Amino acid sequence: MLGLNGGSLQYARWLNLDGDGRGPTSLCYKATVATMANHVRDLPHLSLSLVTRLRLLLFGHEDLAGIVFWAALTGFLGALAYAAFREGTHLLERVFTGQNTASLVNAAILLVWWHRMLIPVVGGLLAGLVLYAAGRVLTVPRAVDYMEAVLVGDGRIPFRSTMLTALSSLCSIGSGGSLGREGPVVQLAAMVGSKLGALARASIPRLRLMAACGAAAGIAAVYNAPISGALFVSEIVLGNTAMESFGPLVVASVTANVTAHRIIGYGSLFPVPHLQFASNIELVFFVVLGVVLGHLAPPFLNLIDFAKSRFVKLRWPVYWQLCLGGVFVGAISIFVPQVWGNGYSVVGDILDGKTTRVRLAEVLVAKAAATAATVGSGAVGGIFTPTLFVGCALGALAGEGMHALLPSITSGPAVYALIGMGGFLAATTHAPLTSILMVFEMTGDYQVVLPLMLACVTAHYTAKVYRHGESVYHGSLVRAAAAAAPDDWRLRTVEPLVKPPAAQVPRNTSVGELLAQLPKRPLERVYIVDGDQLISWLDPRRVLDQVQKGHIDGTASVEQVAHPVSFALSPDMALGTALDGFLREQATVLPVTLGPWRNSLVGEVSRRDVLLAIQDRLTFPK
Repeated sequence: MLGLNGGSLQYARWLNLDGDGRGPTSLCYKATVATMANHVRDLPHLSLSLVTRLRLLLFGHEDLAGIVFWAALTGFLGALAYAAFREGTHLLERVFTGQNTASLVNAAILLVWWHRMLIPVVGGLLAGLVLYAAGRVLTVPRAVDYMEAVLVGDGRIPFRSTMLTALSSLCSIGSGGSLGREGPVVQLAAMVGSKLGALARASIPRLRLMAACGAAAGIAAVYNAPISGALFVSEIVLGNTAMESFGPLVVASVTANVTAHRIIGYGSLFPVPHLQFASNIELVFFVVLGVVLGHLAPPFLNLIDFAKSRFVKLRWPVYWQLCLGGVFVGAISIFVPQVWGNGYSVVGDILDGKTTRVRLAEVLVAKAAATAATVGSGAVGGIFTPTLFVGCALGALAGEGMHALLPSITSGPAVYALIGMGGFLAATTHAPLTSILMVFEMTGDYQVVLPLMLACVTAHYTAKVYRHGESVYHGSLVRAAAAAAPDDWRLRTVEPLVKPPAAQVPRNTSVGELLAQLPKRPLERVYIVDGDQLISWLDPRRVLDQVQKGHIDGTASVEQVAHPVSFALSPDMALGTALDGFLREQATVLPVTLGPWRNSLVGEVSRRDVLLAIQDRLTFPK
């Protein structure tokens, strides 16, 4: 019986109880105090139950909570990397041009011809010197492309080489190189995801997934396209949309997009005027446009490959190669300054109808040549944005011609320009679904979706006929596959997936002590051990529920309420056998022992990691 404090004594006197416990209401009072004391004793257990149940309701299990947290953190830091790189390019633009305009193209137009010629040359030389210093002077390890790290690598992306290549890209893009910011931003964000995975001591499949989350976050931040960011990595890099990997990609993309909105501001990437389609007959024209774009995309890719081969045959140091690429870009920009940079402002002018037909053709040819020279010289940057530029110009030219011939049943050139962006992107990347969603997210106009679907699918199938179905990323994927050793890291057994057990307790521990010692995060299993020998296991959630219902006494030994170990993994067990065990046991985590006759507990493996490892083997490029 609990003692009474001053307040309780006053409450007793108010009930007219006498000091020795006698009186008509004394028994009622004693029963009331006893009930209150029982409630007080139960308060710690009640609090523990509510907090634990709330965690389980929010997170489901530890594995899901962990991957969601790390994916969200990757998205947040990936967006910060994009904001930093964006400000860095703006700073270098002001340093190179002396102009403080909102567009690199506008700054180029304001410069005299010799200054416009000189800046890309100097920027290319500086970018090449950075790469040369990284490879020769500083002996930095070889830069690992994010596609290589995710597709055939172990998910590890070096920090120094990534930062130096990003610096080289800053010099190229800031000086007018015909590249997009998405390349280095995606690489930076993937590096952030890789380092976070290493910090979390993630297994190799999960480390690769963290790098992929960073790539998705980078695309989502650059293009204001969270759906396309996740889908791009799933469709092009991973080669599948299994929820084991697609879910974390979505979390990273959404987090990055929200963060970028908060830092930079919200708005469509391109200012799109109000679109009005003339008639349903026009859908036939969009199909024809898709066929045309599918025929034109392979020559564009061949032009880039040709430029790369010509620069390689020179056998010059990398700084002279990039300098020569700058010479070509500078010479072209004397007559067509619109080739500088990613071309966002020029795309906006095309959509607004501010570019004449003849000038549009000039810009199209000049931009294709400048992109081939920049990429072919070895400059670090993205090809995604120049591809959108070329597709937009091609579509606008087609729209100009169609509207001149059939003005009553065709829409304006802006509609065809948007369709051209998506169709040409689908033809070069062979990712029609990503192309459809990306143009929709960048413009924010649903009116464009239906014709865009027809054009993208048609362009994709048409372009597949050429180049043995190779996309613009084929070279990166082939180099990644070639970099993998014949006996590559790809997991065949569960040994690389083993993690330390989340919780283990001696066999003589009481249930009450176990519940008091549990970590704050929810657990799937607690292992009962005798020394290092695995004896049994229990589900702490179920035990807690049984304690709350009074079915289990808190003083009972954990061994009395535990389950025998009917199946355990071993380090040399094949992935397929391990997955069979997970399915048979209906478990999300299983213990790992040294073997069937040696019950020493060495760790545990989660079902998610096994599925990711099997997914790696299935999507390995043949």
